[in-house]
Amino acid sequence: MDKPLIKKTITTILSTICMLTVWYCPSTTGAHEVSSDEIYEMDLSELMELEVVTATGTKMKLRETPSAVYIISERDIRARGYRTLIDALQDIPGFDIQHTYGLFPDLVHQRGLIGNNQRSLVYIDGILDNNISENAILGGTIRYPLHNVEQIEIVAGPVSALYGANAFNGVINIITKDGKKTSDKNVQAFIGTWMDQDYLGKGSAFALNDSTHTEKGRFACSIGGYYYNSDGPDFRGVQKLDENGLGYWWSDTYNNSNEETYNITAKFSFDNLRFEVINWQYLQGDGTFANGTYQIDTNGSGFSGSAWDFQSTSLDLGYLWEISPQLSLDSEALIQNSRLLSSSHESYPNTPGPDAYNFPEDVTTVSGYARPDDLFKIEERLQWQPSDQFDNTVGLELIFYDVPKGYGSYERYKYENYAGYLQSIYRMNEIFSFVGGYRFDHSTAYGDSNTFRVSAIANPGDCTIKAMFSTGFRGPTAWELVNETRQRMANLHLDPEHMRSFELGLGYALPFKGHLSLQGYYNVINDLILEVETNVPNPNPESEFWNQNQNIGKANIYGIEFDSDFTLTDKLSLYMNYTFSRGEYKNLPEMITTFSTAHDGESIPNIPKHKANIGFTYGILYNLSFHLRANYLYKIQTIQSNPVKEIDDKVIFHSNIRWENAVVDGLFLTLLIRNIFDTDDAFDAGIRTATGGYYPTQQPIEGRNIWLTVGYEF
Repeated sequence: MDKPLIKKTITTILSTICMLTVWYCPSTTGAHEVSSDEIYEMDLSELMELEVVTATGTKMKLRETPSAVYIISERDIRARGYRTLIDALQDIPGFDIQHTYGLFPDLVHQRGLIGNNQRSLVYIDGILDNNISENAILGGTIRYPLHNVEQIEIVAGPVSALYGANAFNGVINIITKDGKKTSDKNVQAFIGTWMDQDYLGKGSAFALNDSTHTEKGRFACSIGGYYYNSDGPDFRGVQKLDENGLGYWWSDTYNNSNEETYNITAKFSFDNLRFEVINWQYLQGDGTFANGTYQIDTNGSGFSGSAWDFQSTSLDLGYLWEISPQLSLDSEALIQNSRLLSSSHESYPNTPGPDAYNFPEDVTTVSGYARPDDLFKIEERLQWQPSDQFDNTVGLELIFYDVPKGYGSYERYKYENYAGYLQSIYRMNEIFSFVGGYRFDHSTAYGDSNTFRVSAIANPGDCTIKAMFSTGFRGPTAWELVNETRQRMANLHLDPEHMRSFELGLGYALPFKGHLSLQGYYNVINDLILEVETNVPNPNPESEFWNQNQNIGKANIYGIEFDSDFTLTDKLSLYMNYTFSRGEYKNLPEMITTFSTAHDGESIPNIPKHKANIGFTYGILYNLSFHLRANYLYKIQTIQSNPVKEIDDKVIFHSNIRWENAVVDGLFLTLLIRNIFDTDDAFDAGIRTATGGYYPTQQPIEGRNIWLTVGYEF
């Protein structure tokens, strides 16, 4: 690291902010200024009265939802300095994250079950953004920009009875601002560094939200644009190999976490007609996905490096027909194209090992990974509310998939999914309500699935009590069924995963002070699909044996999620949450490979038993706030095939300073510092089999990085 640059950068930025605060901070509020009441004070007990839509597909108060729902508000995004979705998810109960800073670039596990980002769904304004072949949360989805977002709703637990396949561990819905409700315009630019002049990042964003009335109706629009380019985190020389050459290792010229991305999200409405387009591109290196001894991690010194580039476009058209005050029909058509771009490639040394970087001519570069995926969806949703007590939804959904059979393959794999669902909400009185739902799915790829949920909710006074039983399923994806790589064989005989979930929730609203919630759950998962190492020899040098996705038994998981928000004074707010998770595999077959990834009765790997997040926001002045937060992860037991059996616990600190109406009305500044104390000995568990050969035993956490944002709100 360039230590003089570190000192110079921190000193310059902090000195500038301090001087501007003293010299220019006005004593009275101007036209654009936001008072302390609006920024720093908040009756957090009112959070439970907030309306959400994701849990049931209809507007419902948070305290009436049938399952646990966590909210990230626009206020949280601003005060805490969240730039992308992954930043926010790190502070939510129930989430475990493995960072590879490339390829994925983050693996997100919800409620104690590891995988490849395929057991939770991410929606943008109710439009699914998971990619098609893998049904995974990748690139521009997991790092979706939040500068024009109203709130994020996170439903924990299976919601397949409403959303179908892969709404397994939860659903995340990013709700962007709506020109019908919000009229604002802003632009911003940001720059940052990983404390070295060779590792910088920069970008810009804009937002336009407005509406107008005409003689024929009301037109509204919301447009957000985002661009970001960075050299990525610095992992040069992060190395630890044992006498057998196993462990983790990246070269002294590492630059494999570079990224360049853009996002355009634009929605338009005219009365009840709506149209939305979501388009993003995410160009990136492979990061620390593989060890540098087995995959070249630099594009310097005569090497071409590695890249894993994605693009996604969704076009959504909908119309709400209000047949009567009690009856409405919502019609929606969606076209989605997600693709792995032809620029994707990987370079492998013909002789693996650290010495490979002395022989740039002795490398095999693999390309031809292009994979264009297409999806077409039609959905009809009839909502009937005969009285204030009853709310019924009936829906039909048809989805047509058309994907390649593999990377660079001209052969197409086509399949369909036909579904129907029913949901009823019954409000017995002001205290008791019930939610029930059922869904039937028929997939031409893997057959029929039936899912349902039943929930009872009680709201006596300031308390909330919830009990729910639900089922969910995750269908095997085209990527798991037919896609083969240099490390993994195809498997055409996979069955869906099935889950039964029992959940009990308690909540309490503290008048004018905040709220507390406690969720307990017990999940039973059958027919788990996991990537395991087989006993079939692999002729490629990346691994001795082939990996393969297989149904390998079941898992039992139980856990507790505690969440709280408090307003301690008129300028100080605090949040705390805690997660306990304990899962184990059951009924696993005898493994006949050299390295079994798991044994019967063994704990689910790579998930810490305990996690805690805490943070506070303090209003220094009426328009200047300071935020500090910490993420704690207990020690992690690794996968059986990992020679490193345990990853140490860790605490990572982040801070954010936000100055509204700085110097002039409308101007805002933020200073975000991530990993304040530069904890360079912090690691995530290694991904997949993590044998220390191709897959590293541990994934390093990025070091301290500082970001300055300058923006203007019109």
